[in-house]
Amino acid sequence: MEQQHHTSPQDKKWWEEPNRLLLINIREGDEHKLVPEELVANAQKFDATAFSLNGGGIVAFYDTKVLDHPKSKSLGDRDLLADVIPVAHREGLKVLARIDPSCASKIHSEKHPEWFSRDKDGNMYPVSGHYVTCPNGGYYNEYMLLIVRELLENYDIDGMWNNHGKFSAWDTGTCYCNNCRRIFKEDSGFDIPMEEDWKDPIWLTFNEWRYKQIAKWIKKVHDLKNQIKPEVVWTAAVQLMESWDFSRPGGWDVDYWIEHQDVITVECQRRYTVPWWPGAQAKYLQTNAPDKPRWMTASYFYPWWRVYSAPEEENRFWLAQQFAFGTSTWLHINGGYSDYFDRRGYKPLQEVMNRQGRWAEYFDDAKSVAKTALVYSRFTMDNYAGDSPEKKYLDHFRGYYLALIENHIPFDILSDKFLCSKNLDKYSVLILPNTACMSDDSAEAVRKFARDGGTVITTFETGMFDEMGKKRDKPLFEEAFGGEYLGYTRDNLKSSYANIEIRDDEMLKGIGDTDILPNDGSMVLFRPDASRTVPLTLIPPVQAHAGSTISIPEYSLIDVTTDHPILSYGGYGEGKTVYFSNQMDLLFYRYGFRDLGMLLANAVWAGLGEAADIIVSAPENIEIAYVSQSERKLVHLINYPVGIHLNTGWRRPGQTIIPAKDITVKLKIENLTKVRLLNSNLTLEPKYVNGWAEVTVPELSDHEIVVFE
Repeated sequence: MEQQHHTSPQDKKWWEEPNRLLLINIREGDEHKLVPEELVANAQKFDATAFSLNGGGIVAFYDTKVLDHPKSKSLGDRDLLADVIPVAHREGLKVLARIDPSCASKIHSEKHPEWFSRDKDGNMYPVSGHYVTCPNGGYYNEYMLLIVRELLENYDIDGMWNNHGKFSAWDTGTCYCNNCRRIFKEDSGFDIPMEEDWKDPIWLTFNEWRYKQIAKWIKKVHDLKNQIKPEVVWTAAVQLMESWDFSRPGGWDVDYWIEHQDVITVECQRRYTVPWWPGAQAKYLQTNAPDKPRWMTASYFYPWWRVYSAPEEENRFWLAQQFAFGTSTWLHINGGYSDYFDRRGYKPLQEVMNRQGRWAEYFDDAKSVAKTALVYSRFTMDNYAGDSPEKKYLDHFRGYYLALIENHIPFDILSDKFLCSKNLDKYSVLILPNTACMSDDSAEAVRKFARDGGTVITTFETGMFDEMGKKRDKPLFEEAFGGEYLGYTRDNLKSSYANIEIRDDEMLKGIGDTDILPNDGSMVLFRPDASRTVPLTLIPPVQAHAGSTISIPEYSLIDVTTDHPILSYGGYGEGKTVYFSNQMDLLFYRYGFRDLGMLLANAVWAGLGEAADIIVSAPENIEIAYVSQSERKLVHLINYPVGIHLNTGWRRPGQTIIPAKDITVKLKIENLTKVRLLNSNLTLEPKYVNGWAEVTVPELSDHEIVVFE
């Protein structure tokens, strides 16, 4: 697949401009508290350009005429959309109506039982006095379209967005309704497996089918909207990567939706996952949908405590990542009309969004100029990692992501479905972190990239399975790696080491005075040929006995080494391939050893070579974004808040933003006229050395943009 490219008209539509949005969810019972003028005035305090308001689906917050479409119980004779939209438009704000097809009332379940999801015993899934509906049923494909039509034809809405249109809505189980059984049988020839089994090829086929069924519904709504009122924006919220437990059973894969939305929107609300999740999702959209406007929700609250504010320090860098990587913030405020609400986050978030408004010209049409691409593989996460997606795949991806952040290397995130020569040509380095599942066409594009002069970096079992998880007879990159796979892995390597064979190798730059590095986990046994460089080899576990986790102090002698390479690299065509045969990326993520992150980063720096055009010297908790506009280059500096690390199973949010001082930024740039700091409002005097311009940022608070004119 290639990325979708669209030609924008000279005069942009409103949603193609930089936006700051509010997602306002009204609860049943709060309607009488809503005063349109006050709502709009509050939105203006955030410098919002648009906001969303409840439309219809579960309940209607407008004067619906669709049969059996229930109105909100406290709505009375009000019509919130009719009340609010004129006031918003008078003040220059756009309004989106929210629809939610995820569940319906018991009245519908009695009249149309075929509309609803069923468990394997044929029972409906109850949620909050309603029942979960099926994306293959008539509620989604007929009834919701009546609601969409009514909203488009009767209200001057500027946009419409879909919330929670998915299988297994609200954490319910797999759907075994007659519609799903029939359609899956017609499409695949198989019955739906009665148990979730990630080793069963039919289950994998069913899982992939769910993704494509949701995409069909997204397209159906988009087509209807374009028939009735094409000037209205249509978007459907989705989640990526860290929310696999939500997206996978729901059938959410944004790659299949890109061409069926006017704006690509992702949600980013859970806070117990990695702190760079907003940046990861924004990078993914920026890379794979470069010519589509992109929005991302950010919750004012914590997911399970919808009226309790997340810490200011966390929200600041959460929103900074979105902005830096080209995604407009859509701030989600739930329960704002409640009698019990935490208002402490309002003022700082108003400050952040007003700053985004002042910086809008530095957001508009800013394009990533990263020379490195990190591949994210949903096929690997599903069809290889199966019921252990974090341990077997995501921790690899997270580890390389973290190494790039901490070493301040700009990078994009490319979908495994978009691995083709056209999409790879702009990069110098391609990273495949345990990308076990890959199609033949994708693999050939990767090999061609290396043959044509690029550097390909891979880890562990990359290329050993096809895209649907079938083990290959011959790994895809054996020739490119310059050697021979021995056919098996070595596991249980706790207390093992990597032996440094070549101390001054470019891959070991900055490691210092040590003979060994820590190792663990598993590794693929691989025999490189004589042309390959092998800087690291395996030292087997040093243990008290097989299976122990530590050695006896008196007997902790390393007296056995091997020639099994942990790292090997060499030329391939005009380029280079680098192979970490162990789980180097996963180990860095789990243990955080700085040396392992340096190894991963050094492989990238070596691959970039003369193509490297930015060097930033800053603490590891500073993330950078490097983007370009027509007459300038921009370097975003984002300061992650810090705190005491605890191993609780919940990511403790950073509570303190510590100002960073004297950060140096070097760019390889010509015709430089001025360097400015937007947040600090300072002009900097660059130094010029061998074609590089260097400036020092005296102090970074939460977010700064260095503008090179």
